[in-house]
Amino acid sequence: MPTTLTVVTPSYNQARYLDETLRSVISQRDQVHEYFVLDGGSTDGSRQLIERYADDIDFWVSEKDKGQSDAIHRGFARATGDVLCWLNSDDVFLPGVLRTVLDAFDRHPEWDALTAYHIQHDAEGRVLKTYRIPRDGDDIARWGVVHVCQQTCFFRRRVYEAVGGLNLDLHCVMDTDLWLRMFRHGTRWGHLPQYLAAFRQHAAAKNSSWLTKYREEFEYIFRTYPEYFAPTLKHKLGLNLYRLSQIVSGRQALAMLDTRRMRGKKLTDVFGDWVVPEPAGVH
Repeated sequence: MPTTLTVVTPSYNQARYLDETLRSVISQRDQVHEYFVLDGGSTDGSRQLIERYADDIDFWVSEKDKGQSDAIHRGFARATGDVLCWLNSDDVFLPGVLRTVLDAFDRHPEWDALTAYHIQHDAEGRVLKTYRIPRDGDDIARWGVVHVCQQTCFFRRRVYEAVGGLNLDLHCVMDTDLWLRMFRHGTRWGHLPQYLAAFRQHAAAKNSSWLTKYREEFEYIFRTYPEYFAPTLKHKLGLNLYRLSQIVSGRQALAMLDTRRMRGKKLTDVFGDWVVPEPAGVH
């Protein structure tokens, strides 16, 4: 049977970006087994945006929750797809990539998770930087190299359940914590050498506005997973070898060329727009 995919979008007061997020999934709805949108009771018009696309969303809710981790957790608890991912309400999938992801899992039943290249763009949707990041995995992480990009990370539901799901006490690094438990579990990671998704850098993003909370939660990560983050000679050597491999492989140079070619351009001008049927009630 072909691999099936469940996508979850957690959201709270991100109406400025939410429309693009929704369209980036719904334009590929034929590849998505289930799409769930869990909004934390936004007051900025997000609910109205979600309602516009309700016919293409399998389940949605707009009500107070306990934060992003809680929303993702509740979405995954409903999931029946073979593979899971979440896409935050200010990030996007690139057009047509979900078919590539599903084909990869079909071709590689041994893969438990996969990652790929990714892009950083700004509040206006203009490309800032491109990243050609290689394969992840426990064997690499134990040398101090952990670079999983959440926006390009897809994983089998059975693995998510086996490691206990998200840690609901974490609000900034719950993704890193999940990947590290997957590493410890012995998951097998695949990789797609192409751009799959873009994360948005803007002033209201968690990684900009939650700096104190990030520091506190990363301290927890460092204490809990010393095999990946302890300041050992092995880890320092591993990071330097990784940097060298990026140069020798050409990935760093190609990413720099991609950045030079794309920087300042709208993401949609480079990769195309997300074509979706006009929402019900729009004329």
